[in-house]
Amino acid sequence: MKKVLFAGALAMLMIALGCVIRTESRIDAHITLDIRHISAQAESVLDFVEGKTDALPGIEPAAAAPAKANPGPTSWAVRAIETLNPIQVAYADALKVTTSPLVVEIAGKMRQRNAEVAGLKQAGCLGESNRGYVELRDCDETKDAAKRNAAQKLLSEENKDRKALYNEIARLNGDQGVNVSTVESIYAMERLHRAAAGEVFQLPPAGTDFDAVKQSTAGQKLGAKCVAGAWVTMP
Repeated sequence: MKKVLFAGALAMLMIALGCVIRTESRIDAHITLDIRHISAQAESVLDFVEGKTDALPGIEPAAAAPAKANPGPTSWAVRAIETLNPIQVAYADALKVTTSPLVVEIAGKMRQRNAEVAGLKQAGCLGESNRGYVELRDCDETKDAAKRNAAQKLLSEENKDRKALYNEIARLNGDQGVNVSTVESIYAMERLHRAAAGEVFQLPPAGTDFDAVKQSTAGQKLGAKCVAGAWVTMP
């Protein structure tokens, strides 16, 4: 009788734990995989574009993980807990390959023109918008018509590739509710985080991103110029 009661109590405990774990893992998967893995990917992609790394790391699919050696017999209790614990299953389902041949192709083209883009940004001829695209600014180098046309052509090629990149990343994560606007904002913030003194940036619109910028060292240096949506020269 005691054994039956113990088994029943253990079963109820495992079910309860399973419910708690299921809820927490679903929340964690949404927060971690929908947003944070894209932010981490943005960092990796821009490191590659800027020549800081020579690879585009991604999250390997669970199916590609090497098979483990035979762990030996497993007790019924461990098997039961593993069945009720959905953490591994949830993460295996949620993890996506965060890169694709198209991402690699686009990032490669952006890397080839990065030196030119960076040079125009340093000269104040190109500014980074809060939507993740570059815009042409008035500067000494673009007063010449030929140079301005060349800068405009470079801008068009760069923005075309950025748009394609954001669309592809949103597509890869579409089943997690990620849209293009979200990806654009993430990349804009990552570029702002990398801003060098003298470069022109549009600050984020009012919200949590702008609040974070305002509280940062750069935001404090900007002082009264630190206004949501404003174009500023980074200190």
